Amino acid sequence: MSDYDPEWYKSFFGPEYLNIYAHVFGEEESRKQAEFVQKVLRLKEGNEVLDLCCGQGRISIPMALNGIKVTGLDYSNELLSIARSKASESGVEINTVEADMRDIPFDSKFDAVINIFTALGYFESDTEDQKVLDAVSRSLKKGGLALFDLLNRDWVVANHIPREWRTNDKGIMYIEERNWDPIDGRSHINFKILGLNGSITETGHHIRLYVATEFNNMLKRAGLSFECAYGGYDQSPFEISAKRMIIIARKD
Repeated sequence: MSDYDPEWYKSFFGPEYLNIYAHVFGEEESRKQAEFVQKVLRLKEGNEVLDLCCGQGRISIPMALNGIKVTGLDYSNELLSIARSKASESGVEINTVEADMRDIPFDSKFDAVINIFTALGYFESDTEDQKVLDAVSRSLKKGGLALFDLLNRDWVVANHIPREWRTNDKGIMYIEERNWDPIDGRSHINFKILGLNGSITETGHHIRLYVATEFNNMLKRAGLSFECAYGGYDQSPFEISAKRMIIIARKD
């Protein structure tokens, strides 16, 4: 598939994105994921963490509630505004930065960097994705840890379902159409949103998925050393049948 907008990410992440994924963005689920992150990265109160592509702050906020000094970086001003509002409602403060993830404006600042919910592989080439890992490495203190939560490409290929749909509690239907490109290694997903008044809205994302070997080589080029990998937030081991590929790497 070559007729998609390579800068799709500039318009996809907004209120409709939150509606599309509302079924997986629950507070309890987000809290458990934040606890997993703190546990496996051995984070302590006062540690400085960059939540790269923080979105609406669903991981940043529960971490801040546990005394972590969180900086949330995202390209979407809309989502950052929601994150600041939710943080204020929760009685915590998070530093927010509107920026491209290839251009993290910090050097040797963070004890850890986290990148959650397959928020990598957005760009038109592997070279551009490599720039993200290079920027992550620069932003980490020596010995700092990076956590990347990605979809396991092997699982996606083995469990490919061309079309699914669901209806939310307001009666709005979301039709999810999937197209896997085995040459580019890219997952193309188109959402058709059927409104109550008969309207049809379309949006989608186009994400490059890496196998573990590819991603490990990219980490090495960025000066990051592979530490371990998990297959899910239950700390299950990473294997070919795991849905998630949660990789932890250390800055050399």
